[in-house]
Amino acid sequence: MSLRRKLFPTILAMMLTTAAHAIIINDDGGGPDPAIDAKGLDWAPGSTLLTPVGNASIFTHPKGDVFQVYAQASLASFLDSNGASTGANGWTYIAGYQQQVVSTAGNSVVLNTIGGGDNFFRLYFDPTPNASAGNGTGFGPDATNSDPVLVLSGAVNASTAQTAISAQQVLPGPLDNFGPDNYPGVESITATGSSPLGITVGSFDPLYFPGGSASGLGLDFQTLFTVPFSQADPSSCFTNGAGMLISGVGPNTLGGLECGINTVGSINGINGANLILMSDSSSLFPQAVPEPMSLALLGAGLLALGVGRRRWFSQTGETGNRVRRVFQ
Repeated sequence: MSLRRKLFPTILAMMLTTAAHAIIINDDGGGPDPAIDAKGLDWAPGSTLLTPVGNASIFTHPKGDVFQVYAQASLASFLDSNGASTGANGWTYIAGYQQQVVSTAGNSVVLNTIGGGDNFFRLYFDPTPNASAGNGTGFGPDATNSDPVLVLSGAVNASTAQTAISAQQVLPGPLDNFGPDNYPGVESITATGSSPLGITVGSFDPLYFPGGSASGLGLDFQTLFTVPFSQADPSSCFTNGAGMLISGVGPNTLGGLECGINTVGSINGINGANLILMSDSSSLFPQAVPEPMSLALLGAGLLALGVGRRRWFSQTGETGNRVRRVFQ
């Protein structure tokens, strides 16, 4: 067997080992559920609220306008190391960050994530899950939810990642198209959008992450936005960085705690101060930077492969074309 054939499987295994990145998670903090080798989190559809800062305008959104964003969702499933869905048990997140308009043309707007404002990311485990997408409560500690555990916290990265939102149809229809219309007095334009988002983790609970983490642990979010709402109820409330409920769509026909003020107007995207969007997100743990020892081993393997190739070439005296064919 050639030196290349002997070394290649070992080198390939080393490369895959250094590239793979999954996190050991105890979804119930060491309870009866087995640990999960997770590389990401798949979130159920939730809500995102854009609220203007200063004199910014949802309707005209000129370049330079700044918006405070709030988002929340419940976990649909963990993504294991092979990318397959596995379980979900009462995990939720709440987040806040600011974005600034960098371009606007017709019915389309592009915003950059910026620093400052009410910037936070918090991930919770609730042993008695009671998050309500329609009321926007129970995603963190509030009057409806006294027992969530803070699993992980951090901040949203200021970056050049962009959110793009385009209105597809300005003619309004019902905002809530998910089951019964729980906001019968609220209509909305039709729009779509997307956004990447980076989370830098500041702290985490080792009961839920028993294997620890590499330096610089984070989450990379990919989110699709749509209105009207077709897969979840719009949220009456959102949670800010101080842990206080703030108004989203406001009064609805659902039971339980809700917020008393409608901030999106009678036509979401047209005559309200704020804009609400349905958000559907997934998030992955970024690939770890290979450790120095792994890099050294990988380099040694590649060096050995190169030496073997040169020796074979010098011994055979064949042309470079034949060498390339052998090593393809």
